[in-house]
Amino acid sequence: MLFQIAAISLKEFKILIKDLEALALLFAMPVFFILVMSFALEGVFETGTANHPIEILLVNLDKGPMAKQISKDLETVKGLRVIAEIDGRALTRHRAEALVRERSSPMAILFEHDFTESIERFLVSSKADLPRVFLTIDPATNRQLLAPVQAAVGAFVERRIAIARQIHQIKERFSEWGNEADAFMPSQAVLSEPFSPAVDLAILSPAGTASDIRPSATEQNVPGYTIFGVFFIVLPLAAGFMRERHDGTFQRILAAPISKWTLLVGKLLPYYIINLVQIGLMFTVGAFVFGMHFGTLYGLVPISLALAACANGLGLMVAALGRTEAQIGALGVFFAVVLSALGGIMVPTFVMPQVMKTLSQLTPHSWALSGYHDVMLRGLGFADVWEETAILSGFAALFFLIALWRFRFSA
Repeated sequence: MLFQIAAISLKEFKILIKDLEALALLFAMPVFFILVMSFALEGVFETGTANHPIEILLVNLDKGPMAKQISKDLETVKGLRVIAEIDGRALTRHRAEALVRERSSPMAILFEHDFTESIERFLVSSKADLPRVFLTIDPATNRQLLAPVQAAVGAFVERRIAIARQIHQIKERFSEWGNEADAFMPSQAVLSEPFSPAVDLAILSPAGTASDIRPSATEQNVPGYTIFGVFFIVLPLAAGFMRERHDGTFQRILAAPISKWTLLVGKLLPYYIINLVQIGLMFTVGAFVFGMHFGTLYGLVPISLALAACANGLGLMVAALGRTEAQIGALGVFFAVVLSALGGIMVPTFVMPQVMKTLSQLTPHSWALSGYHDVMLRGLGFADVWEETAILSGFAALFFLIALWRFRFSA
């Protein structure tokens, strides 16, 4: 019995060794996945630390000293990097909003020209409005990651207003007491007097985006996992091409008066339609079950069409590169999983190190997710997603060209 087990095992080892490419991919895929996820998740645990600070833009239009003091307070926080100047020039509101809209920075803080005056009015009159600080945030940014920043901004503003309130109260008592000696020693009641929240943090979206949209988990997850699922079409598509190539089906069809292009398009069309149905189903579930915000429907169409073409192109490329079913399976899972991790589907690119952010731009997943967020969260339309659509179409064309270069119609 032991001899029989050993013989069968030896036979299986010989079969595995014959396909060294597929065997290597079995080891390479988890290694690449570990590397990608480890580097990407490094940002999740280090975001907001001295090694990986959160960059925030600061626009100071205040004519008084308060905004400048608060800015210096924020600069002392190790987990924050406050950027008030670029190329030696102070940031303007327009420039800061453009950088947030372009996703170069997740947040911009704005102090209006009368910020110090608004604090002074608030201190002398109970009817005055709360001093206001404006926070411009990209609607697609994960708010949980930015919550500590908002809390820090609010805390420092409150602290400065509290100090100003105490000074104001001391001055009032000094004026009441005249030149008495104890005027210089404020009572404990003055210094510890409780106070209600003294700042209004106004959350805004950059100009040109839908300011009333606040992303929920659904708006974050449905587009991401739709993209993730669409690329798994690679496996059945590549396996189907491999099977018909080995069965000689392609050769028999090409014996008829039909071109290779016609054959490929006819084979790909069902998979393309399946991808579009997938996308429609995912978004329908998100809308009707979770109340997901769609944005403009016609804005989603070009991104979806280009995404499905990209997934089909990748499937055809895998079919062209793989020579056995084992290789196709390993390559398909490799591209589907690793590109998803690298493209920001599993880990937001916002928390990734800069190298990973750059690499994510080399994946179709990142551009597809950006396009969907443009429409669903930033309130943009058809004319605003042409860049993402064009780049996705470019990825699709690249995959198809590589596939046609390497594709064989016979085993």
